[in-house]
Amino acid sequence: MKLFSIQETLIKNLLIITISFISQFSFSQTNVTIYNLETFVNTVRENNLQLKISKNKSRVADLSIKEAMSALLPQINGQTEIKRNLNDQFIFFEAPDFGNIDPITGEVPQIVQRFKTNFNNEFQANILLEQNLFSLKNIYNLKSARQFSNIGKLQNEDQIIKIIAEAKKAFLQTVLIKNVYKVSEVSELYAKENYLTSKNKFENKLISELDLLQAKIRWEEELPKLLKAKRNYLMLLGNLKLIAGINPTDKIVIDYDLAAYELKDAIVNSDDAINNRIDYQLLEANNYLQELDIKNKQAEYYPTLNLRAGYSYFSSSDEWAFKDNQNKIIYTALTFTVPIFSGGFRKSQLSKAKILSNITSLEKQEAKLSMTIEIQNLELKLSEEYKTIQVATSTRETAKKAYEIAVETAKIGLISQIDLRKISDDYNRAEINLYNSIYNFKCTQIDFNNAIANY
Repeated sequence: MKLFSIQETLIKNLLIITISFISQFSFSQTNVTIYNLETFVNTVRENNLQLKISKNKSRVADLSIKEAMSALLPQINGQTEIKRNLNDQFIFFEAPDFGNIDPITGEVPQIVQRFKTNFNNEFQANILLEQNLFSLKNIYNLKSARQFSNIGKLQNEDQIIKIIAEAKKAFLQTVLIKNVYKVSEVSELYAKENYLTSKNKFENKLISELDLLQAKIRWEEELPKLLKAKRNYLMLLGNLKLIAGINPTDKIVIDYDLAAYELKDAIVNSDDAINNRIDYQLLEANNYLQELDIKNKQAEYYPTLNLRAGYSYFSSSDEWAFKDNQNKIIYTALTFTVPIFSGGFRKSQLSKAKILSNITSLEKQEAKLSMTIEIQNLELKLSEEYKTIQVATSTRETAKKAYEIAVETAKIGLISQIDLRKISDDYNRAEINLYNSIYNFKCTQIDFNNAIANY
């Protein structure tokens, strides 16, 4: 029996070693990418689909310059036509019939005659050149197109700033929930160890069955909390993959010390900070575009001058030949157009452009006031949240010390399992509150840096 027991033990140990080796080998074959905040942000810049869409929209805005430039360049078009006439065409007219003059009166009668006017085949080729020589509207269209392209670039930069800010917050939120998950793991482990210790004491008649049941209840209450924390963490990891354009099947690990934080004292000049903000520059660019639109509408009152030159070649024949009966036309023409009356349309368009420009200017002023207040509020919020972290840190240290004392006291049976569970919950809550305070502080720091154009 002893020999059999020894063999069984050896087999079990061998199986454990084999399984451990296989699991370690398989884990080493699995690609796991570790992301800190910097590498995650870089991945977002490269792979985020919204950023790619925004970049392509900016490229579309650039094409408006070429479209506006085309109105200032000559337009040359060619056209060729080969026509087959399926029937004859005639022209009819009356002509004197000198062969049948009245011998008495000498009157010459009229007779209707017809002549064929077409050939079986006709060929035509045209080349037309058109050039605008003077048009204020086209000039301002080009300036507006360049400004529109500049707005497209600013919109792309603004989108990058917003998406990167949200990506940072999503990363920090995942770190926060990861810490909550760790707290739940430790809490569940301690509750389980406490239950096993209480079970051993109960078997040795050192504690009552009530104490054992309370220890078991505490452990079982921690299990759903642990599962929920794990689920939340894995869901947020999936969300990070979506934001950064990472393959959903790839395994990632986030590495970031949430406890590292500092409050930087800095004197901020609101006017300078606002002028450097991309979103404010975007408002200024839109305001300038509206001013160009006013000039564009005013240009409708000015005359235009256009040049047109052309070459046409005609030939016709009853055979398939292009050199018979040739006719060539070469011409040039200048067109001078003076706008006189449009039924009030041009005036209404100009009035509308002035109103829209005024609205844009007022919106820019309002935005600047709002941005100034935003910076002041974020400064206050940062200071408040920093103090909240200090309080939360002190509370966590106090709760930790109380929990350590409670654990040692529970071992000798001087406090009940109910009191131990309450102190343990207080400690977990204090630890999570600290992490949450740091998370809020860092999210506010992101908003504040964006508000002062510290991208």
